[in-house]
Amino acid sequence: MANEIVLNLGTFLLDGSHDIAIEQINVKVAKTLSKADLPKAHGSVIPIALRKEITAKIRGTVIGSDYDDLRSNLDDIKSALEKTSEQKLTMDDDRYLMVQYQDFDYSYKTLRRFAEFSFGLVASNPFWLSQALVTDTRSPQSGVGYVIANNGNAPPRIRVTIKNNTGASLVDAIKLQNTTRGETFQYRGTLASGKSLVVNNRMDADDFIVANDGTNDIKNFEGDFLMLSPGNNTIVFISSGAPNVEVKLEYRDTYL
Repeated sequence: MANEIVLNLGTFLLDGSHDIAIEQINVKVAKTLSKADLPKAHGSVIPIALRKEITAKIRGTVIGSDYDDLRSNLDDIKSALEKTSEQKLTMDDDRYLMVQYQDFDYSYKTLRRFAEFSFGLVASNPFWLSQALVTDTRSPQSGVGYVIANNGNAPPRIRVTIKNNTGASLVDAIKLQNTTRGETFQYRGTLASGKSLVVNNRMDADDFIVANDGTNDIKNFEGDFLMLSPGNNTIVFISSGAPNVEVKLEYRDTYL
């Protein structure tokens, strides 16, 4: 477990490098709420909403030996923020957020040597993720449940890889369930011998992926992109090819 804060944005050390000192980190969780006022009555109807995003506001100071050095240090902060994709925000060695910046401002307090700055970060996946990737690989019996543990306190996204080792094609013969959550998916296509089917619930991608031997085949997919509830989950694989089919689940323990 982490016992100290080491603040990084991607590979950029925010606190201590480039003459930067972080003074405040403010983290905020937002939910998408909708409400309907009750006509001729007190109150309103507000359904329980899901998380929308996590934002972090970071404030600090930066110094320089002279104006050129100060400007160079500010440029380093800007370069660390200005990326073309989300990057890791880490506060310790256990968990991270995937973020991009949404604003940056700075002001000179002593024109040549000292400036204050702040920037806002937003995470589209509104949960903290474990640094450690959990991988479970097995060749299960058809219809026989086995247990997968999510040690976090929120549902993680999963990448499922199913490899056909039967020596023959599997035709409309792949179903995977998380009976703990009541989620099921079925692949109606043909998976050739030696090939793999990947069903990725955005575990490490920006979009949902169903790929047969690397080729998009979402048209033959039906059902749910699986997740895990906190604690133990019962997974059931159903296939005429079992147990000569390898089922691999990859995920990161996920935290509120």
